Amino acid sequence: MSLRAEQRAFTERKILDAVIALVAEGGSGGLSVSEVSRRSGASVATIYRYFPNKDELFTAAAWIPAAATEAVRPDRFYGPGFRDYLVALWNGFAENLPLVRHQVGSPAGREMRATRLVAGRRRLGDELTGLGIDPGSDAGERLISLCLLLGGSLALLELNDRQGLSVEQAADAVVWAATVLLESTLRESGRE
Repeated sequence: MSLRAEQRAFTERKILDAVIALVAEGGSGGLSVSEVSRRSGASVATIYRYFPNKDELFTAAAWIPAAATEAVRPDRFYGPGFRDYLVALWNGFAENLPLVRHQVGSPAGREMRATRLVAGRRRLGDELTGLGIDPGSDAGERLISLCLLLGGSLALLELNDRQGLSVEQAADAVVWAATVLLESTLRESGRE
């Protein structure tokens, strides 16, 4: 990595860390780019050079907890590694719930989730094909849709934030539900 690229990465991370710290101190409702500038030491112009608008700034900050879990991401959504990955991912999100809420409600967050949806559907479809389930069938489409819902940030908000389950309890519930759905779909398609 060149010195210029290292400096750019350092500045970007400093800005995002400032957002995370400010949100942790008081939520994202009235947070301004000026506050982020003061906290990070980066000028407002620099922040806008990295992030064209406030929504994209918050969305990028919301990805910080998820980025730390990429090293433990399992090869498959089903199997023993998925629960550990989900716990690691959701623990990061649970520490930054105001950012997750913002990501769910903002236009930039919706755009980012739409992009992730396409990749998630493709990945789950490939896994189902490997199990002998046609991802384009009604059963395959239903399974993909429900697994993406169960493993997403909305499920964390519902199970942890609203219902008060611990991250581990929420992950256990999701793994159980996804397993039941997979087994049911396998029976329905005559694969079990």
